[in-house]
Amino acid sequence: MAKKGDRRGGTPRPLSELLRTVYPGREPEEVAVIRVFTWWRRAVPARVFARARPMRLSHGILYVNTASPAWALELDYLKPQLLASVQKHAPEAHVKELRFRTGPLPELPTGSRPDPKRPEPVPVAILPENLARALASIDDDELREAISGAAAVGLGRDAAR
Repeated sequence: MAKKGDRRGGTPRPLSELLRTVYPGREPEEVAVIRVFTWWRRAVPARVFARARPMRLSHGILYVNTASPAWALELDYLKPQLLASVQKHAPEAHVKELRFRTGPLPELPTGSRPDPKRPEPVPVAILPENLARALASIDDDELREAISGAAAVGLGRDAAR
């Protein structure tokens, strides 16, 4: 039997109730917005989060600012999946639509989401010679590193990193 004050005791509490405890005095709509914004951080990859962030939720529409028109267009293609996900994870927000537009991204509080650490480049010596030559012809450093990392894992040589 759990002792009084033991966090493991008792019955599970709904997340909405816990959020009201963490954010006392907040209206249910504000708690819904917090849940939607938190969902966004967890739902999208770090590279997307760095270039697109929710700005506001109004009348069931989640407005997301993007760093460029290309990002807005890319996310527009993913709209059905993103909308289904937010509706599943934050149903109390009643999100009916997502709108993407180019605009300034809000500053993040320090420590809110660490920048992804770049993996160390894979030494060319561990890759087959023909692959190393092909990689040398790729001008984009990030793309070359991604392909070499994938190749090293695919070849079972991740331990050599």
